[in-house]
Amino acid sequence: MLSLNHIIVLNLALVLTHQVDAAFWREWEMFGLLGGIQLFNALNVVIFLVVLSCFVAVIQRRPSGFRCSLAIALLCASVLPIHAAFALSGFSQFHLPFSVFLIVATFLVSIVQVALTVRARQEFGGRMNSTAGGSALSSASNITGSDT
Repeated sequence: MLSLNHIIVLNLALVLTHQVDAAFWREWEMFGLLGGIQLFNALNVVIFLVVLSCFVAVIQRRPSGFRCSLAIALLCASVLPIHAAFALSGFSQFHLPFSVFLIVATFLVSIVQVALTVRARQEFGGRMNSTAGGSALSSASNITGSDT
């Protein structure tokens, strides 16, 4: 059976390959990015750094890893609705079979990732506060050593 780590690696491989495909299809034009390929690449560097940092939090089972795994799944799952909207708007890019496969697969694997993340919730330890204030409170108590 595949573990959460394996599913995230698969999901990241799919979405990163999709981004390579996106360069082929000139996705920056679909989004209307004025900086062209240069801004597209710069945005991808930032997105990849955030996503890979989140992945580290997951594999190390840090308390933030639970939310990081959900964020990765959300990002990967968003590829399908974004490209469905593009298709409905008349864009003809991403029509090749493997392009479609990557888009659909990221969505399906994201569903599995969310299920495995929820199932592995206890592995992340720490407080699982869902509000930003709760996260700040947890961070503050970690610094001061108190359980406010």
